[in-house]
Amino acid sequence: MKYKKVKEIFLFGLINLIFFSGALLFISTVYEVQFSNSEYFQNQALSYREKFEILEAARGSIYDRNLNVVSSSVQSFDIGIRPDEVDNKEELSELLAVFLNLDSDEILNQLEARSSYFYLVRNVDFDIGSEIKSWNYKGVYPEVSSKRIIHSEPLKKIVGSVDPDNNGIEGLELYFNSRLTGKDGELRYEAAPNGSIIPQGEIRTIQPIHGEDLILSLDGDLQYLSENLCTQALVETKAFNCSVVFVNAINGEVLISAEKKSSNTEAYNINLISGRANYEPGSALKIFTVGSALENKLITPDTVFEVPDKIEIIRNSCQEGYTGKDKGCFRDFLKHEDYQLTVREIIERSSNVGTILATENSDINNIESFLKKFGFANKTGVELSGESKGSFTEYNICKTCLSSLSIGYSINVSQYQMVRAYSIIANGGKSVELTLTRGLDKNMSQNNIISEELSLQLKDLLINVVEGKNGTGKSLKMDNYTIGGKTGTSRTHIEGVGYSDSRFNTSFTGFIETDEGPVVGSVLLWGASISPRSEYVTGGSTAAPIFKTIVSYLVPGE
Repeated sequence: MKYKKVKEIFLFGLINLIFFSGALLFISTVYEVQFSNSEYFQNQALSYREKFEILEAARGSIYDRNLNVVSSSVQSFDIGIRPDEVDNKEELSELLAVFLNLDSDEILNQLEARSSYFYLVRNVDFDIGSEIKSWNYKGVYPEVSSKRIIHSEPLKKIVGSVDPDNNGIEGLELYFNSRLTGKDGELRYEAAPNGSIIPQGEIRTIQPIHGEDLILSLDGDLQYLSENLCTQALVETKAFNCSVVFVNAINGEVLISAEKKSSNTEAYNINLISGRANYEPGSALKIFTVGSALENKLITPDTVFEVPDKIEIIRNSCQEGYTGKDKGCFRDFLKHEDYQLTVREIIERSSNVGTILATENSDINNIESFLKKFGFANKTGVELSGESKGSFTEYNICKTCLSSLSIGYSINVSQYQMVRAYSIIANGGKSVELTLTRGLDKNMSQNNIISEELSLQLKDLLINVVEGKNGTGKSLKMDNYTIGGKTGTSRTHIEGVGYSDSRFNTSFTGFIETDEGPVVGSVLLWGASISPRSEYVTGGSTAAPIFKTIVSYLVPGE
């Protein structure tokens, strides 16, 4: 009896212990849910019904200087597929092939080979993507996206391109990617199991920050004109490439940066060749080497030299049968009797021998230092990737190094560098930074690179090339226009081959005075294939006519 009573008490105590333990656990759990960790459990519950959407930021548009749209983004679709959800892969392949202009067998192969989610096509036209979305086909997930449209073919290379995710990968799209790319926003809301928004639920929105627009300094119409002129010149000269660059010499804004390739580019298959490729400028550099001698008071524009048609820097190098390793004979373009020429006339006629004589007392290191002041052997900083900085010859103490440099060899430059250097002469001797944009914060402070006096001397020499009766650029002379510049012709150096005997880089680089200040331009034919004794091989006959035509459109009715 006593044992039975003890057992009852024990069971009663155990039941009470279990009851009170359970009650305590329940109360503590309720307390935790309602009070101590209420926010956590609320968030957990909310996570099951909260939906999240990205509000995509629009990429900024690009305009030319006349505010014509060059590049913009439009809505499109990415066609995503989950192969394991597709019931009839063969049927789907045939449907998509019709709308996406793809091979149905290739689509089917992908559907059968893949098991996880993948994009079949990116950036499909919006209308086509909308049609595919309307099917509600199981396993097909059209996602709204955007794609980039180029509206100006002549500016396509400069503007560059973006990848399927709208990230810049080339040209200005790459250089200004952070500026053009916005910051995506987001939308968070509570949704019912069927996906509809719960009206009483919290809706949180972070608005997207759209990318900034970009205004170029380039003129789309002049770009189009320049490309057409280049196309014609490539046919006439059989050159590898033709490139044209025009710049406002005061603020450095690039007005034209056009190029065309021939079908036979060989070693010059380069996009954006004006900034990425180097060449030896030939006679176009003479204004700087002579300018160095003028700055150092070694000569004046009126200093007279006795100029033969050839000069030996290495003894007997001009003699027939010379077999020396170094070429030390320099000649003028055409044979002539000895004559007396001033420095002004030497530049006017573009005499190689005269230039060598005018600079023979110069120190080559001083000339290189003078050239570096104009930016040679340094990048211009123009807003493009892959710009070349050029170079001087590493070995400049040879017997012919000074003579070679004085007439535009033994130095590699880019076309952008030549335009910037001529801009310094044209604008009164002040520094200038090239830019392909307008309206951006740029450092416009201008330092004196050379004195205004020397600048005026050099401008006068360049104007005389056009207006002088023996000037190599006299074909550019036009009433009511003030034009100065310099022709250039140099043998084309082909990588792995050396200097070509039949191809020449022919150019004209110069300026025209306008009401808004001087504009500097350069026309360059890379590897023109004409006999060196033909009049059509010179910069004056190949490049100068293009320059003249562009000027007539750039500054009409002057």
